Amino acid sequence: MSVVVTESSGDVAVVRLNRPETLNAINVELLESLIGAFHEVRGSAAVVLEGEGRAFCVGEDLKETLAPATGSAEELRRSFELLQETTRLLTGMPCPVVACVQGFAIGGGAELALAADLVVAAPGTRFRFPEVSLGHAVTGGISTRLPAIVGLLRAKELLLTSRWVEADEGARLGLVNELADDARARARELATQLAAFPRRSVAATKRGLELGAVANQEAVLAHEIDAAAYCFAGAEARESIDDFRRGRVGDR
Repeated sequence: MSVVVTESSGDVAVVRLNRPETLNAINVELLESLIGAFHEVRGSAAVVLEGEGRAFCVGEDLKETLAPATGSAEELRRSFELLQETTRLLTGMPCPVVACVQGFAIGGGAELALAADLVVAAPGTRFRFPEVSLGHAVTGGISTRLPAIVGLLRAKELLLTSRWVEADEGARLGLVNELADDARARARELATQLAAFPRRSVAATKRGLELGAVANQEAVLAHEIDAAAYCFAGAEARESIDDFRRGRVGDR
């Protein structure tokens, strides 16, 4: 199972990315399983989103790509739509979602974490948006969400330079709410606290904040799919995937 759903105490559901052998890299199976999991836990009082093993999620699995069957632009576009559906489900879920992040949150993995309502990170966690350096483009709505979190100029810096963000800087920038030595325990503690509050109030407040901060999410998601399809059709994107498969991709 690429995604595991477990029930914790106090009506808190735990959704766990479960591809530890790939550092929870995103493939089509994981996206489909994740969408099903988010529908399954929608009625919970709170949700914890976490990754199994040494990393939260390192983004797209470049060994498989998101068009493994045909390699076609149509198949790739369908996968982009699946990725964006995870953003819609996370941000539109009436209950609060606490992301527990450790190791790496890269590309689509960082986008998943930042679509949650609160982010708890373990010391040593590293964030990165590497798409530009690989000839790719962001696809999870981060074009609007990241400026809302860190400001426009800082978002441009992070996306255009593809640089690493360490956990302590992430906390200063607002990518992380808390750093915790035992991030899993702290995420569950926060989720349990939120689960005790009146559900209508939590849902109404979350919805209002989303509308206030990223009211143009659908327009941005539509642009991102077009931009990603355009970039993935370029030679640079194909070369970056080939380099990864040959083990040549370093810290670009």
